[in-house]
Amino acid sequence: MIVVCPKHGIEYENLIMAGGVRLTGRCPRCNAEDFEREKQEEGRKARERCIAEFRGMNIEPEYYQASLVTFIATTPELKKNAGLVQNLIDGQVRELVMVGGNGTGKTHLAVAAVKALRGKIYSMYEISTRIRSTYAPRAAETELEVVDELARTPILVIDEIGRTKGSGAELDWLSYIIDKRHVRNLPTILISNKHLRRDCPSPTGCPNCFDNYIGEDVMSRLFESGLVLHFTGNDYRKTSKSPARLPEKSTIR
Repeated sequence: MIVVCPKHGIEYENLIMAGGVRLTGRCPRCNAEDFEREKQEEGRKARERCIAEFRGMNIEPEYYQASLVTFIATTPELKKNAGLVQNLIDGQVRELVMVGGNGTGKTHLAVAAVKALRGKIYSMYEISTRIRSTYAPRAAETELEVVDELARTPILVIDEIGRTKGSGAELDWLSYIIDKRHVRNLPTILISNKHLRRDCPSPTGCPNCFDNYIGEDVMSRLFESGLVLHFTGNDYRKTSKSPARLPEKSTIR
């Protein structure tokens, strides 16, 4: 029977025979609209799942699209650094120290590793604040619980080392966390805008030396099986106007 869709005003056959079975037909445009709505709803839910995963890893919206694929290596140095991060993801490297100026790609590459290995990224300030909050009388977690979680996550990135005061307590936390991760063969990435003391223009070091905020035992661990990645060049964020967005696909790479 031929009928007319009241919404679109087009004719269609509402009774269809298929294999001897009578089926009820629908307006093809209505079907197409329903399909598009379902597709958009599936996309919305996929984006929500993706954002929830990113938040669980403590990834900021600025880095939702960060991956090795989206990393633009404009120099041989950056290309080499991206390759070393891939080596860490593949299990060939255990510890990386990334040093260099703002906006040179350090956090982008570190986040790519966090996504690949389903780990977490924190700034040194976030870790310090979280640990200090455990000293409150009704704290929800203890100091040991916090550092133990950080010592067990599949990959840990600690960003902005050198932005806090580098107190004795911070050095103790770092020492414990990095030592535990080292003996458990868990990958770790440390990021700083400072420079290594061995690269310092002053023969006696200066306040901007990365070593001031780590401690000798931690440095020894890092240099035992880790690599130092230098990031030089201009601040990419000053020239890039690209807004934060989710990857084209909802799967995290």
